[in-house]
Amino acid sequence: LHGTSLAAVAEDAGVSKQALLHFFGTKARLYAEVLSALGDRLVAEIEAQRADAPQDRLAAVLHAHARNAHARPEDARLVVRALLDSDPSARAWPLKPFLDRLTALVRAAPAWEKADEAEALAAVYRLIGAIQYFAVSGPTLEGIYGAERRAALDRHFAAHLGDLIDGFAARG
Repeated sequence: LHGTSLAAVAEDAGVSKQALLHFFGTKARLYAEVLSALGDRLVAEIEAQRADAPQDRLAAVLHAHARNAHARPEDARLVVRALLDSDPSARAWPLKPFLDRLTALVRAAPAWEKADEAEALAAVYRLIGAIQYFAVSGPTLEGIYGAERRAALDRHFAAHLGDLIDGFAARG
């Protein structure tokens, strides 16, 4: 939202600035709609994962989320911004359904069934933070270390994250 002009957004979308204003009214409303669509996609990502055991579904959801964040760092950046830059007095929280569904998945896993909602949400935040932070850091890491080393970092991070997710789902 900050630092991006409506003219630039309109140009990227292939429409006029007036068309954006006609449909969304303000830049803030456009941003809210973008976050709402992202929240819907993240919830759909959760709903698409099927597994018989709750801990397997939790692991599948988190692995899919990590893959999607890496493939679409612009979404990961939006998640980070939405969680960091939101006005505390906002009336709408477009990522709340995503966080609530993840928290419910955690609490459904046998290893987490005694966790209260706050503990489960704190654990979700820890994993979401690791996933999003690495996904949005890619260009910076590549700039600092070069493409070859960044590719190696991607492989190692994916392996470490996979171990973290599997251990988390089993609470090992």
